[in-house]
Formats: sequence, structure tokens, C-alpha cells
Amino acid sequence: MKALGGSNPPSSAKELHDATLSIPPRPSCSPLLWGTLRAGAFISVIHVGDETAGEHTDAQRVDFAGISALSSRAPGYAVALKCLEVQADAERLDPTLSTGDQVRLHPDAWSWYQGALGEIHVGKWLATLGPGWFVRHSVPIGSGTKDVDHLVIGPGGVFAINTKHHAGASVWVGDYVLRVNGGNTSHLKAGRGDAADVSRRLSAVVGFPVPVTPVIAVVNASSISDRRPGHNRPVQVVDASRIVAWIRSQPAHLSPAKIELVKLAAEEPGTWHVDPHAADTFRVMQRFERLVDRVSTASAERARPRTAGAAGRAARLPRPTRASRPHLSRPRRPASTSRSARKGATAEKNVAQIWLLGALFFGAVIYGTHAADRCSAASAATHTGVECAVVEALIPLYPVGWWIAGGTLLLALIATVVYARRP
Repeated sequence: MKALGGSNPPSSAKELHDATLSIPPRPSCSPLLWGTLRAGAFISVIHVGDETAGEHTDAQRVDFAGISALSSRAPGYAVALKCLEVQADAERLDPTLSTGDQVRLHPDAWSWYQGALGEIHVGKWLATLGPGWFVRHSVPIGSGTKDVDHLVIGPGGVFAINTKHHAGASVWVGDYVLRVNGGNTSHLKAGRGDAADVSRRLSAVVGFPVPVTPVIAVVNASSISDRRPGHNRPVQVVDASRIVAWIRSQPAHLSPAKIELVKLAAEEPGTWHVDPHAADTFRVMQRFERLVDRVSTASAERARPRTAGAAGRAARLPRPTRASRPHLSRPRRPASTSRSARKGATAEKNVAQIWLLGALFFGAVIYGTHAADRCSAASAATHTGVECAVVEALIPLYPVGWWIAGGTLLLALIATVVYARRP
């Protein structure tokens, strides 16, 4: 039996102990990771055969640079990078977008800009979870450009959080769709996909099933109405300002030992995807912060497309192969007060007309009935022949007239109730 490098193996317990103590000082990483590293170094001290020992050393090598790069990815990194790229392309085509200390956002960069701001806000809230929680941002998935906005692991389980910035919008959640200002979105489907991807990758590394809760964190919405029953919410939709309290309130799904193993697996970049640009995260966020400082409020409001027609008429950059932008619905402009007032006045006028029509039918039938009684009871000398002739000719229509009058009045009553219940 030989030690690494071809030297003789330790011949005593003291030599074995001294070899173990020669492991470098503990780096700044999780206790479980450091224990694994020490175990790997200890195993590599004594091994049979030079070739086998060399292979085992390579297997035990830990990518500290990759771990550091993954942990350094700031919230909103991927979206901020895309915003900078789109804005830079726009400024090359239209230099007037950047004048002195002011930058005017191109409409194509607007949704990326808002998305990055939303993820940054959620990242700040998640930073208050405390040391017992493992948090990573913009976790790259697979070999493409897909990423998970926020990954949180702790006593309450594993959470894949997708941030959606819908400033001032009304959000409605049903069993199969999430609507923003009445328009359907794919947010629930995207949340389920992120959680399934994270669960599959973590489970493959740790060797046991890892349940992952998909969460949609909605930023700055005016209202969130979740119509689903509390026990049937496979994708959780949470106001971003309450995300920390909600996460802390979740019950444990895994034992503390398994949670530590999952954290260890999540810390390894190989579990996800080694991003060659991860080291540039800090510089990207510095550039985005400078862009935020240079974008004035008025400029951002002008950049935001107000309606679908306006967005379609806005100048577009040539982008035949550009990846689709993340869905970010813009707030709709509320209907004008004058238009609402006109609609209300029209409805009120229609209800009044129905009541008037019903009253006329009812009055006509009553008059005809009394006229027929007078013609039959009085002598011909007291009534003109024309009046009695007309009344007698209409007598067969009186039952129909009663039905018409009653139906019209009933319709008027229904219309009044409907109008009164309008918001």
C-alpha cells in the first residue's frame, strides 16, 4: 500500500494523525461542506496504487471558484444584463437616447429594467431571513440562459421563487391561470417548471426526493385576489413585501440532516450549470446601478408603452434571434371619468324608458277595459258610435294587453335591480 506521490504509507497512528492534520485551514464555507472536504482529504492520504490515487484526488477536488461565483450572483443579475444589452443596442442605433447625465430608456428595455428592479427588491427582503437560510439568486439552469430568480433552502423546505413586477396592476389567481389587469399570463406554468427543474437536479445529487415549492412573488401590485382554496395551491402567489414572513411560516418537509445535504448540493455549481460569465456579476450590477441613476422618472414613464397599440407602433430593434422577454404586463390606463359617467347615464335612461313603456301599456289596457264596460252599460245615445265600435273591436286583445303590460313592468323591475347592483 502506497501513499500519494509514491511515498510509503503511514506506519503508525501518529503518522496517520499528522497526515490528517496537514489538511489546509478551514475555508469560509458551510460546516457540512468542510466535513466532506476533510473526509475526502483523509481518504486520499491512504490509497492503493498511484493511478487510482490520482483519479480519486481529481474526484475529490472542489471547485471553490465556481462556488464563489455562484454565491456572488446578485439578485436580478440575468435580467439586468439583458436590459444593459438591449439598451446598448438601442443607443448605438439612436445616440440621442443617451445625453449627458440622462438616459432615455428604449421601449424594448423597459420590461427588462422593471424586472431587474423587482428582483433586486425581493433579494433585499430575502437577505433578512437570517443565517439559518441558504439563499441564491439568478441560479443558472441547464446549458442555456434559463435561470431561477431566487432559490431559498431552510427549515421550511426548498423554494423556487419567480419574481414578477406588476406595478399598480390588479392580479387575479385561479386554478389554472394568473391574470394581470384581466389578461392571462403564463406565470403559474413557469413557476411549476422552475420548481420541477430544481427538484430534479437536487434529487439526482442527494439521492432522495427533494420537494420544491414554486412561488410567484408579485412586486408592487395594487391588489392580489387568490380565488383558490387554501389547500389547493400548487403554485403559491405571494405579495413580495410579505415573502419573508410567509417563508418562515411554512412547516418543515425534510429533516434537518436532509436540509443540510440539500444545501451542500445546491452550493455546487455542477448541480446547476457552470456559467462562464458568473465572475462578471459584480461589474454588471455596477453598470445597472449607474443606468438606474441616469434614468429619470420622466424618461422611464415615456419609455413605458401605454397601450398595446402604442407598443406596436414604437420603434423596434432588429432582433431576429433574440430570446423572448419575460412576461411583464404594463398597468392599463383607467377608463376616463367622463366615459364612465356617460355609460351610467345611458343605462339609467334605458331603465326609465322601460318603466315608461310598461306604464303606458298598463294604462291603455285599464282605459280600454273601463270603456268597454261603459259601452255595454250605457245607451247608444250617451256614446258615439265610433268609440263603442273601436272599443268592442279591441276587446279580444285585452288579455294579450294584460300580458304585455305585466311583462314590461317585470322587465323594468329586473333592469332596475341589475342597474342598482352595478359597481
